[in-house]
Amino acid sequence: MITEEFVNSCFSLILNSDAGVKKDRVLYRDIVWILDFYEKKKNIDVPMAVKNKLDCLRKICDMKLDDRTDDDAIDSIFTTIKYESLYDFIKTKRQENVSEEDRNSHIHQIRLRKRLSFLLENYDELDDMLTAIKDGSHDSMDDLVDNYEDTVKKLFINVMETNRCVEVEAAASLDMAKDEYDSLLDTILEKYSKKNIVPTGMDIFDTDVLNGGFEPSRIYIFAGSSGAGKSTIMTNFLSNVATREQPKTISVDEEVVEEEPVKDEVENVYIYVTLENTIDETFMRLYQKMFKRNTAHMIRDIKQGVNIKKKIADELKRSNSTILIRYFKAQSITPLDLTVVLDDAIAGYGKEKVKAIFVDYLDLLRSDTHFNEYRLELSSITVTLKSLAVSYNIPLITATQLGRAGYTAKDSRDLNLAQISEAIKKVEHADFVCLLSNDNTDSKKVHGKVGKNRSGKSEVSILFDVDFSTYTFNFGARVTNFKKNSDLDLETAFEGLAMVQSFTKEDVDPSTGFL
Repeated sequence: MITEEFVNSCFSLILNSDAGVKKDRVLYRDIVWILDFYEKKKNIDVPMAVKNKLDCLRKICDMKLDDRTDDDAIDSIFTTIKYESLYDFIKTKRQENVSEEDRNSHIHQIRLRKRLSFLLENYDELDDMLTAIKDGSHDSMDDLVDNYEDTVKKLFINVMETNRCVEVEAAASLDMAKDEYDSLLDTILEKYSKKNIVPTGMDIFDTDVLNGGFEPSRIYIFAGSSGAGKSTIMTNFLSNVATREQPKTISVDEEVVEEEPVKDEVENVYIYVTLENTIDETFMRLYQKMFKRNTAHMIRDIKQGVNIKKKIADELKRSNSTILIRYFKAQSITPLDLTVVLDDAIAGYGKEKVKAIFVDYLDLLRSDTHFNEYRLELSSITVTLKSLAVSYNIPLITATQLGRAGYTAKDSRDLNLAQISEAIKKVEHADFVCLLSNDNTDSKKVHGKVGKNRSGKSEVSILFDVDFSTYTFNFGARVTNFKKNSDLDLETAFEGLAMVQSFTKEDVDPSTGFL
């Protein structure tokens, strides 16, 4: 895989004095990365004719990474007889006229090989496994299957991580005085385009905390104690976005234009994977939220012959959406198994129509890689979920448990990221974390705290009005101040409500702060 032609092209880039060749640490680092990969792989042979050039190339790149000048690096190389046969070659490369087309081709080859080396990080394991299959040297069929599954999963993780790194590297280097901004600006516009953002349907999030909703490639975690509404808030987001009215106009570059008429077919697909509540339980929660029906009302609707399917279909048609619900037993699937669910949806509807995936919830997944410590498994799960969101370019919304301290929180002031159970790495790998806890005195209140937000406001306290009989988060108000007796400052809470809903002050009960 390392050819003499490739090595020659690397010399053309790093030795050429043409100003058109952008020589920076990234270029030298990537070449060293590739050379290290092939040097470490026991079953990949490098032709002897190329070995001397490889060693020389590596030595020059190492010196460039130490900020040595071209002349200094080459002078140092010329002091040894080891590379005597390359003297004329190096002088020729320094004077070579490299066209823009050739430069781009050389850079493309470096990036391509770097991606390949990243994808084949577990190449030796793959080679050993294939050899065992061919010659029958495996210990048992059980071991062979286990090794095969582990190897394939690692390969797939590498694929997702590679895609993630490519996205990062697309904006990882910028000379603000010399470089063009076109591709960077296009990336920003695409990332923050309203058409790629999934609204939560809750104004407190869409207008105050987030940039309009859930953004592609990000992972959102809602952490709460048992019964605090983790699953409920996710089904609320799902119901809100799938049944919202399509706007008749949209704003593009500050100009209001007519939106294209809604087509009479599914245009938006939302996936809900549940490892806690069964499909019938999840279905009931969605129905009850959509139509504000408690369990007794829903049972009565079914017994009285209400056309449940038509009612839901009419609601979903408001935005030409569908919801795909998948149930798996707890600890029965890994994050990589979610790709099967996503690929199935893509096969049925098309990649551009799959808008988001909800996973209920993170702690009930099984790690693709075994660790001795559970916290490391949870960290690995979160990393893989993040990579999955990047790979499919959709938001991934999930939940996790709070530790014991989360059960004793009196209000949002008592909530903090240290209460995330088992693994703080879950927080580090997430783009957004919101903590939830029940109010100890009022079953219609849930306290929230945005503890982390990479694309919006954090340290935001929220008071939610909920109705768990219909599995509904009615609304949330931002709370910015508390009285000494720990009661909410109703004036401040009202300001949050007034900002997102058309209420008057007289509509609020002063004893509770609710309508």
